[in-house]
Amino acid sequence: MKKNHLIYTLFLVLIAFTTACDDILEVDNLDVLKDSNHYKTINDANSAVLGAYALFQDLAPQLVVLNELRADLMDITYNADHYLEEVSKHSTTSDNPWTDPRPFYKVINNCNDVMQNLTVMYESSKITREQYNQRYSDMGALRTYVYFQLIIHYGKAPYITKPIESMDDISKINTSEAPVLEIEEMLATLLSFMEGLPYTDLYTDTDINTSFDGFSTQISFIDKEYLLGELNLWNGNYLAAASYFKNIMERSAGDFDKYKIPTDFFTFSDYHSRYVRYYENDIESAVNNWATLFSTYGTSDYYGEWIWVMYYHYAYEPSPFYELFSKEQGNYYLKPSAAAINNWNSQMQDNGFVGDFRGNIEDFNGNTGSYKLVGNDPVITKYISDLDENNPLEKAGKWYLWRATSLHLRYSEAANRDGKHKVAYALMNKGIASAYAYPGDKNDVVGTFNWEQTQLPYPYDFDARSTNNLQVPPVHRGLWYRNVGVRDRVSLQSYTVPTDQDSLLYIEDKILEENALELAFEGSRWGDLVRMSIRRGDNTLLAEKVAQKFEKAGDAGTANQLRALLANRENWWLPLTDNEE
Repeated sequence: MKKNHLIYTLFLVLIAFTTACDDILEVDNLDVLKDSNHYKTINDANSAVLGAYALFQDLAPQLVVLNELRADLMDITYNADHYLEEVSKHSTTSDNPWTDPRPFYKVINNCNDVMQNLTVMYESSKITREQYNQRYSDMGALRTYVYFQLIIHYGKAPYITKPIESMDDISKINTSEAPVLEIEEMLATLLSFMEGLPYTDLYTDTDINTSFDGFSTQISFIDKEYLLGELNLWNGNYLAAASYFKNIMERSAGDFDKYKIPTDFFTFSDYHSRYVRYYENDIESAVNNWATLFSTYGTSDYYGEWIWVMYYHYAYEPSPFYELFSKEQGNYYLKPSAAAINNWNSQMQDNGFVGDFRGNIEDFNGNTGSYKLVGNDPVITKYISDLDENNPLEKAGKWYLWRATSLHLRYSEAANRDGKHKVAYALMNKGIASAYAYPGDKNDVVGTFNWEQTQLPYPYDFDARSTNNLQVPPVHRGLWYRNVGVRDRVSLQSYTVPTDQDSLLYIEDKILEENALELAFEGSRWGDLVRMSIRRGDNTLLAEKVAQKFEKAGDAGTANQLRALLANRENWWLPLTDNEE
């Protein structure tokens, strides 16, 4: 019976990791409520939870397009249709499938249905309190994330917390039962809901947290602490945000590597990029392992970086991203913007070479960073690097959501706003030990032992000290002694040390810049621009970034139009109206 139960559980996991539509933006069959008679056993509860993630996965192309193409780092190609051009130029019409809000509400409504039926199952003793708390909280967090994505694009939205029969006409939803919330009120409401959930840890229940065909499900469920950190960051609760992010950084007790962006000790692995030792001045000796972040799977390095990923299994359903990005296996609709390419090309490496490994620096193995040139065309590779060239029809892939580097940059943003400028600067550049290094003789072991640590209270307490058995005091390994920082991992020079007078805004500007270099195309850029613009009360921050996309591409007319249009915050939002059938 245990064997049969395991096979059934794995079958359910398989369902969650496949998509059911051939069309990249299929929005039919929006009414997905499940008969309550189907909720009888824990297997039924698991099936409902995993089914909600399968529906959520259908949102992947839309979320990537909205978050990146509306911002400054992604542009359309000569193959793109007018719908994608509208998204890029902030001029969408009512029939544009990319801006249809109904797929969001399809997932929200399904989460509401699962949460309601889980409650009925618990109250009728069909599942235990622990089983209920973990699944109910997971569904609540997933619903919250979808609302979060909805609100940063539409600016206002009905907040629906109970399942309804039809999502076809959002405009007819009873506003007394589902109030329409503006962005600030929605963000506060989402945070309040998340803080009230009964469970915020990872799944410990092996009935649902399992593996199938080599894929672990643990990082395919939303990380609730990360979401709490994100919502606190948006709501201006910087100490709380930093605390949630730090919890994740140190979640694995005694692990010097996981979520810490560790050194590679010159082994040229672990997602580091640099030049072969003793050949630093030979450009042909470049080793660009950073890009393997997006093509490897299942190693300790992989689980030390990725926090939330969803998979497209090659044997069942192809990744939808090949159609968007690939020239050989798709239609090549989207590419890096000229602004994004300029960002990478303007960076300075430690050895004085110009360029960023995260752009298009090719090493002697043919590895590049976030994009490559196919002929003369720049092709985004992050979503299509899983392709097996010997089996090109097997289009495996991943949908990337959160990882250690985004965690460090989010933490740095919160720490900086909470007045801990040096901590933020350290994690973004060359790590804690470097920023807090002993200013005296490095052979003075006693003196050094009092440095390489922040000596601050939680969540700003970092210990990067390291001694060996030949030194006094005795051997010590601080939990952060291997941390090297976001820029050092790809061998870039540190940003200039800021003065006390301009530390906060200078570092925040650099965090926004580093987000663009590190996280380009991963679905966070629009949110970054909106969050920082709202926080500063400066609409021109977002407007100028978007305008620069067109200016760098030689389209000054569109740049000027968008610079004026987006200087008004009301023009940031998509219309929350139903698209034509």
